[in-house]
Amino acid sequence: MGDKGDFSVKVSKREVVAAVLPMQEHWLPLSNLDLLLPPLDVGIFFSYKKQALGHKTFTFESMASILKKSMAETLVSYYAFAGEVLQNTMGEPELLCNNRGVDFIEAIADVELRDINLYNPDACVEGKLVPKKKSGALSVQFKIVALHHSVAQRFIRQSFT
Repeated sequence: MGDKGDFSVKVSKREVVAAVLPMQEHWLPLSNLDLLLPPLDVGIFFSYKKQALGHKTFTFESMASILKKSMAETLVSYYAFAGEVLQNTMGEPELLCNNRGVDFIEAIADVELRDINLYNPDACVEGKLVPKKKSGALSVQFKIVALHHSVAQRFIRQSFT
């Protein structure tokens, strides 16, 4: 399973994470360059090794909770990412800073990391490991992707030799 993008992603939870502090709603115009270029969504895929803190190993739920809390605090300073791009009265896109929040999706993929074809991300990553943004300025998908046990063993051997 997982070869050449043939895997499934099961969404377990969807929610919106807003800034922890309220903000006054206001509009920000886009730059002239943003108005000239067609709208473009950029997807970024990050992969991290599962971390343990002393004797405690973080669960998927605890990691998601920490990420949501940090994101809510960060959105206070980077409030534009909690807004949404809408058309103004002239029909031009503008950023409405309204603390709409960021779409936060929790999911589990039935694929091992080594089976993901990162040489062809459009077929393998887009829409599965990187969510399609439906609304708002930012969308985040947090998921578990399996790590093959031999890869983990090799890493452990290299770390302690």
